[in-house]
Amino acid sequence: MNNILLESKVKSLTKSLEVFNDNLVVADSFVPPYIGKDEIKLVVIGQDPTVRNPESRKNVACTLNLNKQNSALYRYIKGLCDGLGITMENVYATNLFKYFYSIPPANTPEVLKSHLQPSLELLKEELSSLCLSTGCLVITLGEPVLKLLLNQNVPNNEKKVRFYWGYDSKTKESDRNFRFVDESKNVLSHKFYPFCHQPSMRKQFYKDWIKEYFGFIKANNFITK
Repeated sequence: MNNILLESKVKSLTKSLEVFNDNLVVADSFVPPYIGKDEIKLVVIGQDPTVRNPESRKNVACTLNLNKQNSALYRYIKGLCDGLGITMENVYATNLFKYFYSIPPANTPEVLKSHLQPSLELLKEELSSLCLSTGCLVITLGEPVLKLLLNQNVPNNEKKVRFYWGYDSKTKESDRNFRFVDESKNVLSHKFYPFCHQPSMRKQFYKDWIKEYFGFIKANNFITK
């Protein structure tokens, strides 16, 4: 799906969304995906592009600011690519919600649940156009989007990113029982691998185990440069 068509669909979608808890969808706002120039091997899914300072939103012209090589998110995603043996040109990055809210939705999380279904259907259509059947690797960023994409009957302990990295509450380390989110447990009907938000990578647990999680991913997926 090209960006012109995607933008049209997003703007049509936002006009139909109800106001929820006084958190408004910013009219005609659309943040396009980042699309690498080579074969797409990695799809990165974030939650939404809303930043706290409304004045700063005019500077957000691409999902995760991946058009800015000096940004923290660019360096983070590039580091993930390096660990997986691919480049930024193999990346397609998009958000579940592709528009701005007037208030960061972390302050009114109910608004995301209220608006989930139409945005989810658009995301699934978007991903379908990437031919995921050919084996694109899909990762998510952060627990909020992980929770939104899991089926409702998934146990609470599986709604934490660290669960998929084998976190042991007794040792505070990984038991190396690494996991992905199976197709049967998520609303995308495609397996994906949860990663934390970029700031959470400062936590020792993630720093200690990211290389082994990369190894787990590569062992379960055909990824080459």
